[in-house]
Amino acid sequence: MIAAEPFSIVVVGGCNFDIYATSHNPLRASDSNPGFVYTTPGGVGRNIAENLARLGSPVRMLTALGTDAFGDAIVKQAEMIQLDLSRSLRLPHVSTSVYVCINQNDGDIAVAVSDMDICNEISPAYLQTCCDVLNAAEIVVADANLTKEALTYLAENYSGKLCVDCVSGPKAEKLTSMLENLYCVKANRSEAEIISGVPVKTAADAAIAAQKLHSMGIRWVIITLGELGAYVSNGSEAFAMPLMPGETNNTSGCGDAFFAGALTALAENQPICNVLRWGLAMARLCAASPSAVSPKVTRQALEDTLQYYQGGAWQ
Repeated sequence: MIAAEPFSIVVVGGCNFDIYATSHNPLRASDSNPGFVYTTPGGVGRNIAENLARLGSPVRMLTALGTDAFGDAIVKQAEMIQLDLSRSLRLPHVSTSVYVCINQNDGDIAVAVSDMDICNEISPAYLQTCCDVLNAAEIVVADANLTKEALTYLAENYSGKLCVDCVSGPKAEKLTSMLENLYCVKANRSEAEIISGVPVKTAADAAIAAQKLHSMGIRWVIITLGELGAYVSNGSEAFAMPLMPGETNNTSGCGDAFFAGALTALAENQPICNVLRWGLAMARLCAASPSAVSPKVTRQALEDTLQYYQGGAWQ
């Protein structure tokens, strides 16, 4: 087996081809509605990986794509941002994951359909063929779109820092049997409630949930609190901070951007306060963009955002 290159971060998760349609006027059911349609690569794992790549981290992603036009578009975009997909699956017998979202004229989602069956192909057998890549990584990031079997394989066989994004409440339930093997978990309020068993509404609630999760073996707990900001704890230190204020053009992808910022700080052994600050700064960059991943994300943009919001202008 050829030795793996020393990629510092490997992301294991789903890649979607996203199709967004926003009506110019209030939607009329059972009719054709004039509007604006745009397409973009997406998916929680892929969005995290793109943000990490745009911040300058060497990132490899393990995922599954079809050999269709949607898969080709995802591969082409990955090449442009230097996201390595060379060990990902390209499968002729299944379609690339697709997410179709129909929005009202005010931008709020009306209905969406996702076809993510291809994520089942990211199996323990496939991951075993990539053990050289996984073991060479300082951090492995997984999203809970993976099957429970794939997540269990990573939890039981990867000895480094396994960091998991809960994705959604129902998908977070898959993690409850493997929490002791996770280095870091990122959850929103409802996801944190599911994995900890503690109701989470405020930062004080998040602190209680975090201690419960620490007692189960998790080193880092990151809980996003919506309009209240976010909370981070490593078991000995903890911080809660509000959102960075500013114009919001989009909320889709802000959690993925947040996690990428926090992971970058973790990978660089930054102080715990920076894990939270970098995450919130990345969420601000994402919220200011109409896209789920802001094309303006760079390491310099992150540093400029942190400088702008330093001190009283934010906290």
